[in-house]
Amino acid sequence: MKAIGIKLAQNLMKQNCANFMKLATKMSGADADEVATETTTGTFKRIDVKGFNYIVLTDAKGSERSFIWLRQFPGSEKFMGLTTKYAGKKLKVSWQEMEVYLPAAKGYYKVKEIIGVEVL
Repeated sequence: MKAIGIKLAQNLMKQNCANFMKLATKMSGADADEVATETTTGTFKRIDVKGFNYIVLTDAKGSERSFIWLRQFPGSEKFMGLTTKYAGKKLKVSWQEMEVYLPAAKGYYKVKEIIGVEVL
């Protein structure tokens, strides 16, 4: 039964199920306000490589939005190879804000960590 539960949880994570994420957060004892998830929709522009990969979108106003790729997320395998097929396509990026130390800038800064990407 434990193996079935783990498999079910993995499938719900891959689907980025919001209700499952809320339940998992409550079960872990973490405060839901601490793990606020947001989404941004825009046109895929490029991937910047600066130590870590950053997926860059252009929003409706023409501004570039950058999201850091720190770990595996649902949909990450689509961006591991050649990404030119996604150029100009609409993406929905789910992300969480986190504060990290950036040695090059010699300080702590807030970044948007990707937790899921969906091609629209």
